[in-house]
Amino acid sequence: MKKEKLIVFEGISGTGKETQAKLLRDYLSKQKITTQIVYHPTPEMKTILSTWRKLRNIDRLTEVYLLMADRSDRVRQIIQPALKRGDWVISLRNYVSALVYQGRSEKDRDWISREFAHFEPQPDYLFYFDIDPVHVLSRIKKRYQETGEALGSFEKRELLEEKLAAYKKVLQMIPHITIDANLSIEQIHFEIITHLGVSLT
Repeated sequence: MKKEKLIVFEGISGTGKETQAKLLRDYLSKQKITTQIVYHPTPEMKTILSTWRKLRNIDRLTEVYLLMADRSDRVRQIIQPALKRGDWVISLRNYVSALVYQGRSEKDRDWISREFAHFEPQPDYLFYFDIDPVHVLSRIKKRYQETGEALGSFEKRELLEEKLAAYKKVLQMIPHITIDANLSIEQIHFEIITHLGVSLT
Protein backbone atom coordinates (compact mmCIF):
# COMPACT_ATOMS: atom_id res chain seq x y z
CA MET A 1 0.00 0.00 0.00
CA LYS A 2 1.41 3.37 -0.96
CA LYS A 3 2.17 5.76 1.85
CA GLU A 4 1.58 9.08 0.06
CA LYS A 5 -1.89 10.53 -0.47
CA LEU A 6 -3.29 13.38 -2.56
CA ILE A 7 -6.51 14.78 -1.10
CA VAL A 8 -8.56 17.45 -2.88
CA PHE A 9 -11.21 19.66 -1.30
CA GLU A 10 -13.70 21.15 -3.79
CA GLY A 11 -16.76 23.37 -3.47
CA ILE A 12 -17.95 26.93 -3.79
CA SER A 13 -16.52 29.74 -1.66
CA GLY A 14 -17.44 29.81 2.01
CA THR A 15 -17.83 26.06 2.51
CA GLY A 16 -14.98 25.82 5.02
CA LYS A 17 -12.43 24.05 2.82
CA GLU A 18 -9.43 25.92 4.17
CA THR A 19 -10.54 25.51 7.78
CA GLN A 20 -10.90 21.76 7.26
CA ALA A 21 -7.57 21.52 5.43
CA LYS A 22 -5.76 23.09 8.38
CA LEU A 23 -7.60 20.90 10.88
CA LEU A 24 -6.72 17.80 8.86
CA ARG A 25 -3.07 18.84 8.51
CA ASP A 26 -2.80 19.37 12.28
CA TYR A 27 -4.52 16.07 12.98
CA LEU A 28 -2.29 14.15 10.58
CA SER A 29 0.78 15.79 12.10
CA LYS A 30 -0.19 14.22 15.43
CA GLN A 31 -0.35 10.89 13.59
CA LYS A 32 3.26 11.49 12.42
CA ILE A 33 2.11 12.09 8.82
CA THR A 34 3.87 14.99 7.08
CA THR A 35 1.26 17.01 5.22
CA GLN A 36 1.30 20.04 2.94
CA ILE A 37 -1.56 22.33 1.92
CA VAL A 38 -1.57 23.60 -1.66
CA TYR A 39 -3.88 26.31 -3.01
CA HIS A 40 -5.41 26.43 -6.48
CA PRO A 41 -5.24 29.02 -7.73
CA THR A 42 -2.26 30.21 -5.70
CA PRO A 43 -2.58 33.55 -3.86
CA GLU A 44 -0.24 35.04 -6.46
CA MET A 45 -2.46 33.91 -9.33
CA LYS A 46 -5.54 35.23 -7.55
CA THR A 47 -3.87 38.64 -7.48
CA ILE A 48 -3.00 38.44 -11.17
CA LEU A 49 -6.54 37.44 -12.13
CA SER A 50 -8.05 40.18 -9.98
CA THR A 51 -5.74 42.79 -11.51
CA TRP A 52 -6.41 41.67 -15.07
CA ARG A 53 -10.17 41.66 -14.52
CA LYS A 54 -9.99 45.27 -13.34
CA LEU A 55 -7.82 46.41 -16.26
CA ARG A 56 -9.48 44.58 -19.14
CA ASN A 57 -12.22 42.14 -20.08
CA ILE A 58 -10.29 38.93 -19.57
CA ASP A 59 -11.92 36.04 -21.44
CA ARG A 60 -12.46 32.54 -20.06
CA LEU A 61 -9.92 30.96 -22.43
CA THR A 62 -7.16 33.25 -21.13
CA GLU A 63 -8.21 32.48 -17.55
CA VAL A 64 -7.91 28.74 -18.20
CA TYR A 65 -4.39 29.12 -19.61
CA LEU A 66 -3.34 31.19 -16.60
CA LEU A 67 -4.85 28.64 -14.22
CA MET A 68 -3.14 25.77 -16.05
CA ALA A 69 0.25 27.45 -15.85
CA ASP A 70 -0.26 28.15 -12.16
CA ARG A 71 -1.36 24.58 -11.41
CA SER A 72 1.37 22.99 -13.53
CA ASP A 73 3.96 24.94 -11.52
CA ARG A 74 2.47 23.82 -8.19
CA VAL A 75 2.27 20.20 -9.33
CA ARG A 76 5.91 20.14 -10.43
CA GLN A 77 7.34 22.29 -7.63
CA ILE A 78 5.28 21.14 -4.64
CA ILE A 79 2.84 18.28 -5.18
CA GLN A 80 4.96 15.73 -7.05
CA PRO A 81 8.07 16.16 -4.85
CA ALA A 82 5.94 15.85 -1.69
CA LEU A 83 4.25 12.68 -2.94
CA LYS A 84 7.60 11.19 -3.93
CA ARG A 85 8.78 11.74 -0.35
CA GLY A 86 5.73 9.82 0.88
CA ASP A 87 4.02 12.94 2.27
CA TRP A 88 0.32 13.70 2.12
CA VAL A 89 -0.89 16.72 0.15
CA ILE A 90 -4.18 18.53 0.71
CA SER A 91 -5.10 20.59 -2.35
CA LEU A 92 -7.70 23.30 -2.00
CA ARG A 93 -9.31 22.82 -5.43
CA ASN A 94 -7.91 21.29 -8.62
CA TYR A 95 -8.96 21.22 -12.29
CA VAL A 96 -12.57 20.54 -11.26
CA SER A 97 -12.90 24.22 -10.35
CA ALA A 98 -11.96 25.21 -13.90
CA LEU A 99 -14.65 22.86 -15.23
CA VAL A 100 -17.18 24.61 -12.98
CA TYR A 101 -16.09 28.24 -13.25
CA GLN A 102 -14.64 28.49 -16.76
CA GLY A 103 -16.39 25.65 -18.57
CA ARG A 104 -19.76 26.67 -19.95
CA SER A 105 -20.36 23.81 -22.36
CA GLU A 106 -19.48 20.14 -22.74
CA LYS A 107 -16.97 21.15 -25.41
CA ASP A 108 -15.32 23.59 -22.97
CA ARG A 109 -15.18 21.02 -20.20
CA ASP A 110 -13.78 18.28 -22.45
CA TRP A 111 -10.99 20.61 -23.59
CA ILE A 112 -10.20 21.76 -20.04
CA SER A 113 -10.06 18.15 -18.81
CA ARG A 114 -7.71 17.11 -21.63
CA GLU A 115 -5.34 20.03 -21.05
CA PHE A 116 -5.12 19.59 -17.28
CA ALA A 117 -4.66 15.83 -17.73
CA HIS A 118 -1.17 16.49 -19.13
CA PHE A 119 0.08 17.24 -15.61
CA GLU A 120 -2.73 17.01 -13.03
CA PRO A 121 -2.32 13.90 -10.82
CA GLN A 122 -5.41 11.90 -9.93
CA PRO A 123 -6.35 12.40 -6.27
CA ASP A 124 -6.71 9.52 -3.87
CA TYR A 125 -9.70 11.31 -2.37
CA LEU A 126 -11.78 14.17 -3.74
CA PHE A 127 -14.14 15.66 -1.16
CA TYR A 128 -16.94 17.88 -2.46
CA PHE A 129 -18.25 20.32 0.16
CA ASP A 130 -21.97 20.77 -0.53
CA ILE A 131 -23.89 23.57 1.17
CA ASP A 132 -27.07 25.62 1.11
CA PRO A 133 -26.39 28.99 -0.62
CA VAL A 134 -28.17 30.96 2.14
CA HIS A 135 -25.93 29.33 4.72
CA VAL A 136 -22.78 29.99 2.73
CA LEU A 137 -23.66 33.67 2.23
CA SER A 138 -23.95 34.15 5.99
CA ARG A 139 -20.49 32.60 6.38
CA ILE A 140 -19.01 34.83 3.69
CA LYS A 141 -20.47 37.95 5.33
CA LYS A 142 -19.14 36.84 8.72
CA ARG A 143 -15.71 36.30 7.16
CA TYR A 144 -15.80 39.81 5.73
CA GLN A 145 -16.75 41.29 9.12
CA GLU A 146 -13.97 39.39 10.89
CA THR A 147 -11.16 39.69 8.35
CA GLY A 148 -12.14 42.48 5.96
CA GLU A 149 -11.65 40.06 3.04
CA ALA A 150 -13.60 41.46 0.10
CA LEU A 151 -16.37 39.45 -1.53
CA GLY A 152 -15.22 37.46 -4.54
CA SER A 153 -16.71 37.96 -8.00
CA PHE A 154 -18.77 34.76 -7.64
CA GLU A 155 -19.95 35.38 -4.06
CA LYS A 156 -23.50 36.43 -4.86
CA ARG A 157 -26.52 34.22 -4.26
CA GLU A 158 -27.55 33.75 -7.89
CA LEU A 159 -23.98 32.95 -8.93
CA LEU A 160 -23.46 30.62 -5.97
CA GLU A 161 -26.62 28.72 -6.93
CA GLU A 162 -25.43 28.55 -10.53
CA LYS A 163 -22.06 27.13 -9.49
CA LEU A 164 -23.63 24.64 -7.09
CA ALA A 165 -25.67 23.30 -10.02
CA ALA A 166 -22.52 23.20 -12.18
CA TYR A 167 -20.65 21.21 -9.53
CA LYS A 168 -23.40 18.62 -9.37
CA LYS A 169 -23.32 18.24 -13.16
CA VAL A 170 -19.53 18.09 -13.45
CA LEU A 171 -19.10 15.63 -10.58
CA GLN A 172 -21.51 13.10 -12.06
CA MET A 173 -18.59 11.58 -13.97
CA ILE A 174 -15.84 12.15 -11.38
CA PRO A 175 -15.32 9.88 -8.35
CA HIS A 176 -15.83 11.93 -5.19
CA ILE A 177 -17.16 11.95 -1.63
CA THR A 178 -19.86 14.49 -0.82
CA ILE A 179 -19.56 16.25 2.53
CA ASP A 180 -22.50 18.14 4.04
CA ALA A 181 -20.82 21.48 4.68
CA ASN A 182 -23.90 22.73 6.56
CA LEU A 183 -22.70 20.63 9.51
CA SER A 184 -20.52 21.97 12.31
CA ILE A 185 -16.76 22.26 11.89
CA GLU A 186 -16.26 19.34 14.29
CA GLN A 187 -18.77 17.10 12.49
CA ILE A 188 -17.21 17.79 9.09
CA HIS A 189 -13.72 17.07 10.43
CA PHE A 190 -14.92 13.77 11.90
CA GLU A 191 -16.52 12.77 8.58
CA ILE A 192 -13.32 13.48 6.65
CA ILE A 193 -11.15 11.54 9.12
CA THR A 194 -13.59 8.64 9.00
CA HIS A 195 -13.53 8.49 5.17
CA LEU A 196 -9.74 8.61 5.17
CA GLY A 197 -9.58 5.73 7.62
CA VAL A 198 -6.99 7.47 9.80
CA SER A 199 -6.95 6.34 13.42
CA LEU A 200 -9.05 8.52 15.70
CA THR A 201 -7.23 7.35 18.81
